[in-house]
Amino acid sequence: MLTFIKHQSALISQGYQCQVVDYNDPASLQYALGGVDTVISTVKGTPQLRLIEAAVQSRVRRFAPAEFEGQPGLRGQIDVLDRGKTAALALLRHYRGYIQSTVFVCGILYERFSVNGMRSQHMGSNTGYGNEGDFIANPRTMTALAPFWDAGHNLSYLCLTSAHDVAQFVVRALDMPSWPTEMSMCGERMTVNGLLEVIRACRSGFNVALDCQLTS
Repeated sequence: MLTFIKHQSALISQGYQCQVVDYNDPASLQYALGGVDTVISTVKGTPQLRLIEAAVQSRVRRFAPAEFEGQPGLRGQIDVLDRGKTAALALLRHYRGYIQSTVFVCGILYERFSVNGMRSQHMGSNTGYGNEGDFIANPRTMTALAPFWDAGHNLSYLCLTSAHDVAQFVVRALDMPSWPTEMSMCGERMTVNGLLEVIRACRSGFNVALDCQLTS
């Protein structure tokens, strides 16, 4: 709660309007959504499901779930990092006659490889892999656990985009009269090996530990 209040105060100081809501109280959510045209969600799990329900009840026109990753259709049936995303997409499909929705597909954020990880950018604190070195490579310690190949023994590719560019893309999308089911963006597409070579070029002595059992 203290962290939330801290972030709220920072947003208010920048001129943003903030409301405190209770995700266990549908009336609280519906009140906060009164007159809102579009919801860009950053919460997952049960709170997001309740937010979708409240958005439908409040006649919100469009809803973008907290999905900013890869294409949902390419995920495996068992995703340990799902955290309720599949349930949210299913609920939005159920209400598609009442509310528009889209998934912003942006791949991997460059910020995952920044100093102190995504947390340094005030992102990813609840993902379980927002710290420095939590995802594929740790440039500081010069180590990596890298899925070079997918299940078909093909080179694994990554699409990388900066959070700033994702934000600009989403803002431009608000002006679209209607939304497709997915909107994709990509700053750069490269192999996992290519990513490690970029890191190697920046810092010498890179020690790579491979895990070829991982899939794309």
